[in-house]
Amino acid sequence: MPRSDWKRPKEFSAPEGRRRVALEISYDGRAFCGWQSQNNGVSVQEEIKKGVEKLTGQKNIEVCGSGRTDSGVHAMGQVAHVEMDDCSIPATAFCNGLNCFIPPQVRIIRAWDVEPSFHARYSAMAREYRYFFKEHYGKDSFSQGLITNIKSFPDKGLLDEYAKVVLGTHDFTTFTGSGDQSPSKVRDIYESEFFFVQSVYGEKVLCYRICGNAFLYHMVRSIAGTIIQMASRGRSAEEFRAVLESRDRSLCGKTAPSDGLYLWRISYDENEYMWFEEKAAKDGKN
Repeated sequence: MPRSDWKRPKEFSAPEGRRRVALEISYDGRAFCGWQSQNNGVSVQEEIKKGVEKLTGQKNIEVCGSGRTDSGVHAMGQVAHVEMDDCSIPATAFCNGLNCFIPPQVRIIRAWDVEPSFHARYSAMAREYRYFFKEHYGKDSFSQGLITNIKSFPDKGLLDEYAKVVLGTHDFTTFTGSGDQSPSKVRDIYESEFFFVQSVYGEKVLCYRICGNAFLYHMVRSIAGTIIQMASRGRSAEEFRAVLESRDRSLCGKTAPSDGLYLWRISYDENEYMWFEEKAAKDGKN
């Protein structure tokens, strides 16, 4: 899908006299009802906004993230911008200082000044998520709510075949949660792969890495859950492809829990995945 077809506003600059500072943020999602501010729970967005108000002494503060994460979902590299009235506080203070005013489950990794035209959500070119699984025998008192337990790891070769099916441009209606309001369910997936890593406790952990231009509600959790279930039953990659192409939510497997999901990285580099754009344009001419 060409970038020109992305449904994004044409103008999203900060008003004159307003300043934007970008924040890279990590957080433990277990403590929050999600990223977005809500009336019925504590959100990451609201805690950061309150922290900025204390740091700057201003009240007219807006905090916008690159995307929403659900209750219990974690982040290693969420990016947000803070918009406020112009002030002399250096961007570095929004890292060191802000961490003094927000809960310890949220950490500002870095902060930097951006142009008024920068928007954490609409300027993003790619979003990467990672989902982590471990075998259930490795239950411990440290990783509960941070990694999803499964009975056993499916065949790695079969998982690799499933991951390749997800690559490219698809209509992901099958893997879209019922609460999604997006008019189009078509998304571009640049990277999709499984690999093993080792936890700090020496356990073998299976990671599913997926990167695309944007994601639908519960999309990553639905894909991850369906892949693990189908692969554990020895279903072929072609059967998984048929489920994807059916656009039938009832054929989707059980949505994986929030425990193992991390918003890992946001890319604002227009050139990083330009090869995908160029390939789509070439394929369209053939």
